[in-house]
This record gives sequence, C-alpha cells and structure tokens, in this order.
Amino acid sequence: MKICSKCVAVFDGQKWVYDEEEYLRLKERGKAEVALCPGCDRLEKRRVDGVVHLRGGFLKEHREEALNLIRNVAEKKRRKNVAARIFELVEDGKGITVETTDHVLAERIGKEFEKAFSGKLDIKWLKKEEFVRVNWVREE
Repeated sequence: MKICSKCVAVFDGQKWVYDEEEYLRLKERGKAEVALCPGCDRLEKRRVDGVVHLRGGFLKEHREEALNLIRNVAEKKRRKNVAARIFELVEDGKGITVETTDHVLAERIGKEFEKAFSGKLDIKWLKKEEFVRVNWVREE
C-alpha cells in the first residue's frame, strides 16, 4: 500500500483512490510507502493537459454560479481519477481561464457549461497529443 505525501490518496496496488479514512489508518500504522499520487505529481511537474476559456457577458452576472460549477465538476472528476486536477484558475476582465492536469476534465467542464448555461462550445484536440483547448462563450 502507498499513500500520497501531499493529499489523502491511497494506492491499493491497482489504482490510486481518495479514501481519507484509509489514508489516516495507514499513516497512523506507519506501514505504507509514501509517494506522490499521479495528480500531485502532475501538479508538481506543472503538467497541463487542458485549457478552458470561459468568456462573455453572462459570466459577469453569474460569476459565483460559474465558479461553483467549475469546482463541482473538478471535485466529481477527481473522485474518479486522482490525476484530474485544476492546475490554475484565473479570472480577468474577459472571463475565466482554467488549466487542468487532465484533458477529460477540461472537456467535461466545457460540456457542463454548455448543459447548464447554453452558450457556444468549441472543443479542439491537438493531434498526436492528449491536450485539449475548450472555448465556451455566452454574451447575454
């Protein structure tokens, strides 16, 4: 068994999972090997596999809803895949940019925005690489 040195992920021999109870139990017993889980490793190496650009006037009126949706999608995805993390979230005068350590998370954020708020969604995959650019726009 392994535990992550930076979060509460546990490796059971086949897969890294978030399990705070098991993490605390293993840490207390002192019998688990300490390592970086894939998510923390990607963060440390600054590995970005997806970029999401959320733009338009709609975001000015619905900023909190938008940020909550981003957080909820990221948390749900992280529970399924410890490597899926938000690397950076930046707000500027034009909107919100989210960099992710997992291309599927970036795509999921865009699709959830389209589903929840309508708007125009454009997803572009880089050929031969697992990298995606997601653009979502809603003006009103």
